[in-house]
Amino acid sequence: MFSLPAVSVSFGRHLLATCLLMSLPFTPAQADSVLIKQVRIISGDQAQISAAMDVLIRDGKIVAISPKLNPKASKHSQQIDGRGQFLIPGLIDSHVHLDGVPGYAGDNPKDASMLQEARRQMPRSYAYFGFTTVLDLTGDASFIAKWNAQPAGPQAHFCTPVTIPNGYPASWMDKDLQFQVPATKYMLFDPAQPNVYPANFKVEAHTPQAVVNAARQDGANCIKVFYETGFGPKKNLPVPSIELIQEVVKQAKDLGMPVYLHGNSQASYEFALKAGITTLVHGMWHDAKNVEQFVNQTRLEQIAQEISKAGISVQPTMQVLYGEHEEMNPEFFKNPVVAHAIPSSLMVWYQTEAGQWMKTILAEDFDPATKTPAELYLAVKSMYQKPLSTVRKMTAALHQSGAHLLFGSDTPSGPFYTQFPGINGRWEMDRWLEAGMSLPELFSALTIKNARAMGLEKNIGSVEVGKQADLLLLSANPLVDVRAYDAIENVILRGRVHQRATLSAQAR
Repeated sequence: MFSLPAVSVSFGRHLLATCLLMSLPFTPAQADSVLIKQVRIISGDQAQISAAMDVLIRDGKIVAISPKLNPKASKHSQQIDGRGQFLIPGLIDSHVHLDGVPGYAGDNPKDASMLQEARRQMPRSYAYFGFTTVLDLTGDASFIAKWNAQPAGPQAHFCTPVTIPNGYPASWMDKDLQFQVPATKYMLFDPAQPNVYPANFKVEAHTPQAVVNAARQDGANCIKVFYETGFGPKKNLPVPSIELIQEVVKQAKDLGMPVYLHGNSQASYEFALKAGITTLVHGMWHDAKNVEQFVNQTRLEQIAQEISKAGISVQPTMQVLYGEHEEMNPEFFKNPVVAHAIPSSLMVWYQTEAGQWMKTILAEDFDPATKTPAELYLAVKSMYQKPLSTVRKMTAALHQSGAHLLFGSDTPSGPFYTQFPGINGRWEMDRWLEAGMSLPELFSALTIKNARAMGLEKNIGSVEVGKQADLLLLSANPLVDVRAYDAIENVILRGRVHQRATLSAQAR
């Protein structure tokens, strides 16, 4: 596999803030001042629905919330009639990979225009589906700065990937190239492999303390480490020792940086418990092999309880597996929603022989010459049923044990056009509900819980005075029906209002 109505107490604080604002000398609103009138607000851990409120946004922040604002405060504002609508915080996807175009691995100069259009659309696709904040788990400062300079898209933050030689993901590079790429700066010296390093590799610059400090100085929000023994053509990869990652965790926590662990196996979950990491960024797709099933099921239930007790958060990322087998779906591009995410020129290319390269690889073990496309799709889907069953069971066990479940989609987990920005996160929402989570739990995971996990709860994640105006205006209630997330009317990015239709890949 490659690696988815009473007014609350907080509104009382909003009203107090508004009263204080109204007592100050009036200053005419800026041109980008926005007033949303008589909208019902859904926000917070309990996801309560407010009475109708006026919400004033100025200079990218929420400056007032009141049952009825003083007309002077909203003078010259852009006004939106919010009657019958719901205002919620913008959604947060805390597991994405922003660089590159999903499913494109070539360098044909003829594709330059298509790729330019795709890169322009990708941030807009995230926003179209309601995502106003994302966390790139393998990002770097320069790329994230360029991403955040784009006119319409979610604000991005990033983790620094901390690796060991020849392990995942360095194993996908040439053995010499892995020491030449910029990310080598964050490679650990692994005492278990003392002889693999080039002569110019300075051990003192690659201790856990040195690597974590470098990540912090470069602006990373968090650290990402890996426990992956291999998949596909890569098998028996080296993994870091418990002691090495424990020291990384200690250094990161001293600097207030969460540590995310890539791992989707039972062994990686056991590793996470010993290492003391902050968040597992995948559900458990693979349980232990060659173990008596009943005995191991008891152990899996114990792991779920231990994860909960340890305060380790988990991102189930169930849509990853669906996205992989959907690559084989001959009807995929007939879904009308896909056209809002993927530009038409890229969709056409994906359906060419060149664009079907990953699909061809997936089909190799199924004698594709003897099967129709529909039969081949069903055969590949069948192969995924075991890991899907495992991840559903473990996610349910974690949920029942009270573990912290965080929303992350792993967009894209690999070279799959079926995991395109924005729409992949929307499909991950469906996977959550299928696994037994409630709509209020999904709402909180998409908003305040992710903001809190990223240390950004003072700025985003709820609708409160003083917070950044990353907001969604919906025509339906997301606490009643998940399809409310398909009924977004406006996306507000740092105080700027975008009609949802203008963010679609179909917009010109």
